[in-house]
This record gives sequence, structure tokens and C-alpha cells, in this order.
Amino acid sequence: MDRRPLGLVAAAYAAVVLWVTIGPAPWRTASHQVDGGILNPDAWTASVTWTTGYLAEIAFNVALFIPVGALAALLIARRLWPLAMLAGLGFATVIELIQLPEPDRISDPRDLVMNTAGTVVGVVLVQTARMVRRAGAVAATEVRSPVEAIDAATADLPAFAYPSATAPDPARANHEPALAAMGSSADRAA
Repeated sequence: MDRRPLGLVAAAYAAVVLWVTIGPAPWRTASHQVDGGILNPDAWTASVTWTTGYLAEIAFNVALFIPVGALAALLIARRLWPLAMLAGLGFATVIELIQLPEPDRISDPRDLVMNTAGTVVGVVLVQTARMVRRAGAVAATEVRSPVEAIDAATADLPAFAYPSATAPDPARANHEPALAAMGSSADRAA
């Protein structure tokens, strides 16, 4: 699978996320930031971190990172899907660290947790879709009889690629008289 177009989509979406999260903010942000943001251990335990904010803001932080998780899961090999979650966590962490010195941005542990939750949802959606697709493919092959499975597997092959049980083999037909003569001379020798 050529992943270059998907990589371009992921890069474009990452640019949009960066613009939304660290670009100029035309709105005024209410400052509930504990000094040091996500780097301050007290920010993780402060009640203001977990009790302030709007449900819409929380939902936005989750929804913004669902495509991040989905795109990462699609770009990273299936067996390495936990790396997609780590990529989303890393991306969210970088954003929160960049927001620390910004006067109109807030570095908040809650945002980091919600962004990571969105990444996890995106990865889980991709993994679930893969399992459903695989289960559907297995179920489709299990329903077939062996003859139907062989017919389906060889349907696209040219006619000369496999001998048909009903059609005579043209190569064998040209040699039938010689084979018959050899057989009858062998019978006579015995």
C-alpha cells in the first residue's frame, strides 16, 4: 500500500492542529493555568485543573485528536499500533510545552489527557475496523465449499494456467496415439 498520500493528509492535519492549538488566538482565554503548566506536578493535583472548563472544550480536545490517532494507526504497521498512541501522546505533549510561554495559551494537564484520550479513540476505531474487515474476509472464505474456494481463487487466471477437468488437454491429445502405441508394445513384451 502506498502510504505517501496518507502521509500528506496526516501532515496537513497536523499543521491544522498546530495552528488551532498554538497559532494566534483571536479569542480571550480564561487563565486557570497553574504556573509551569504540565511541567508542574502541582498542576496535576490542583482542583482547578479538573474542575474548571466547559464540556464543549473537553469534547473539542478529544474530537480534535481522534483523526490524529486514526491517521497514526493507519501510517504505522498493524503490529506496532501501540506506537500510534505514543505518537499522539508525544504530539499533544509538544503542543502543551509550546503553549507554556505563550501569553494567550494555557498549558493544562486536562488538555493533555483529553488529547491523548482522543488519540486512543482514533487508534481503537482503526483497529476495530481492521478486525471487522478481517473477520468478514474469514467468514466469507469459510462459507465457501472447497470447490467454490478453488474456483474463486483461479477465476482470474488464464485458461492455460490450470487444466480443466472437463476439457481435453490439447498437449496430451497430440500425443495420445504415441502413448497408446507405447502402451500396447509394453503389453506385448510382458
